[in-house]
Amino acid sequence: MFKRSFCFLLTFIIASFSLLASPIPSISAEGAILIEPKTNTILYAKNANKKFYPASTTKILTTLILLEDMPSDTVITKTKESTLIVPSDSSQIPLKIGDQYTASEGLYAVLLASDNFVCHDMAVKDSGSIRAFSKKMNEMARSAGAVSSHFVNPHGYHEPEHYTTPFDLSQIGIMAFNNAKFTKIAGTLKHTLVTKDGKRSIPLKHSAVLLDSESPYYNPNVVGAKTGFHTPAKRTLIAKATYENIELIGIIMRTDKPNQFEDMNTLFEYGTKNYSLTTSIDGIPAVFNHSYSPWAKSYIHDALEEGWLTPSAKNYQESITRREFINLLRAASPENYKTLLDKYVDYDGVSIYKENLAATRKEAALICYSFAKEISFNALSLPINTNIIDKAMITAPYQNAVDFVVTAGVLGQNGAAFKPDDFLTYEQAIAVIQKLKPVIDAYSASDFGRLAAPKLPSSSQ
Repeated sequence: MFKRSFCFLLTFIIASFSLLASPIPSISAEGAILIEPKTNTILYAKNANKKFYPASTTKILTTLILLEDMPSDTVITKTKESTLIVPSDSSQIPLKIGDQYTASEGLYAVLLASDNFVCHDMAVKDSGSIRAFSKKMNEMARSAGAVSSHFVNPHGYHEPEHYTTPFDLSQIGIMAFNNAKFTKIAGTLKHTLVTKDGKRSIPLKHSAVLLDSESPYYNPNVVGAKTGFHTPAKRTLIAKATYENIELIGIIMRTDKPNQFEDMNTLFEYGTKNYSLTTSIDGIPAVFNHSYSPWAKSYIHDALEEGWLTPSAKNYQESITRREFINLLRAASPENYKTLLDKYVDYDGVSIYKENLAATRKEAALICYSFAKEISFNALSLPINTNIIDKAMITAPYQNAVDFVVTAGVLGQNGAAFKPDDFLTYEQAIAVIQKLKPVIDAYSASDFGRLAAPKLPSSSQ
């Protein structure tokens, strides 16, 4: 069943998508996350579970509650109470005390112009008090899966106990963008608010320039957004973009203007170049990861089809840890070899920490070399005729291991630099193991290597 579904996904991607993959992006924000909302797959994360102040991105939760609770023709009045309670330096539109407007109009003021006074008056109208409305906010946040957040007001003006995380805000974002009315408002660049009596018209323009075709940060794929700012929070942003191959929701937290827009576009470009959403023949939505280099495509596809590589959203061009490399080798090995790998991963003390650091190419070579000897393959019988440009840099105990992987065509090649201290990438690790598999499988079948040694692959990368 896995092979059948995988082949369908692969055929779909080859037929419909040809953008080149890109490596992990570099962004300025202290916290960020990029998700595919239909499967809730995390495609990129930076301090995703760290607490940050959301500022006015709070208003997506406020708007969602008001859309669910309040009829669109409900009349809201700008109250004197709001001017006394909401700090005077809050963002606002030129409404006067006593001005009335419908709830529908008010939500444009909330999402486009980020008016804190409108938020206050609408929240009190809905729940009777800010405290009661905040309780609703926390309940809805938890129902969305945002369990590490706490909200104390409807607008996001700074209070120490008003916080969220990039992951939590993404979960609220999924719920919000599933609401068509929310998406329509959040994706509107300009709107004119007309007071209930029709005597006043107030032009509004969205603060998210991603929606503005005249902005250098314009992204035609963005369907909705909400900005945020106050000094402790710095610049925050949530946005949704819809591409031909995938939908994406991004969260940017704590950066400086205009980096929030640059970072968001960087994340969206990364997402659409490296991932696609499709549906398997079993009817299950799935994210297809094509973040690999062209040379690695066949190795990864074969590993996925064989079932020893599990589909994930990990970028194949990212470095791999020693533990991850050994676990991949374990997954690709026959059952009677798996326990032989325990000695490489199950250590006590400080080595546990070391195993979770990125693996270097020489460390991967040593693991391959040691494992080959462990399964009774006489690695030393291979001719050591390697010409490695940087061989003088390769010290004990790595010399024989590097000679082995280069001579065997598993990693590196004759006449080139091996670059022993470079980090091994995830795609390189998969290729290395895929090239070792004929040896591993043959020796397993021959009762730990009592038959003639099979020829190792000659290709390299």
